[in-house]
Amino acid sequence: MINRIHAMLHLPERGWDPVPAQYAQRYAEIEWQKVDNQLVDILETWVGSWAGKSVLDLGGGPGQYAVAFARRGASVTWYDISRNYQQIAQQKAEEHAVDIEFLLGYLDEAPRRLGKQFDLVFNRICFCYGWSDKSFVRVIYDMVKPGGCGYIEANNSLFRREQLSMRNRLQTWLNERTGIKIGHPHPPRGRIAQLLLKYPLERILVDYEEATLDRVFFRKAK
Repeated sequence: MINRIHAMLHLPERGWDPVPAQYAQRYAEIEWQKVDNQLVDILETWVGSWAGKSVLDLGGGPGQYAVAFARRGASVTWYDISRNYQQIAQQKAEEHAVDIEFLLGYLDEAPRRLGKQFDLVFNRICFCYGWSDKSFVRVIYDMVKPGGCGYIEANNSLFRREQLSMRNRLQTWLNERTGIKIGHPHPPRGRIAQLLLKYPLERILVDYEEATLDRVFFRKAK
């Protein structure tokens, strides 16, 4: 509820941007140097040929994966809250001569703003920005076509836990124990998969190889 109230008072269409321009540029430079093409290859084996597939890069940031999918032949929609990231991603799309649809807004509002489903919904390292873990899993699931796929890669609540301020520790504890989310605490380890299992799935794969990172792939039931 608190995150929803904050969203009502801070609207990107009125110029609000949570990501400062200098930070966006520094982050983009780092992320564009470490695109995981092996991940793109693996996703292609699960999704099938990219040609003609619709992909939503939900929380697309500086656009490195949106461009990677588009270069493989997918029809890509980039969606994010930050206009500064949008400008970077659009410039990169022009440099790589790919067509990508760009839309600005809160991640939780994507279903209403886009009004369609996708063959793949890709959500990487921004799951914590959903208004609640439970509702954001539903957002991602609902935007996948029947028989389509979703991929979520998220830092969990063990990520840099020792560096958290007292306030952030309290927010993390509250989310872990009650599911009440204030701010942007990372979800507890395993929660994303547990929430997805409440919905009809054809397949789910989880990767907990890294202690602070949850990777979840699922195929939605037809």
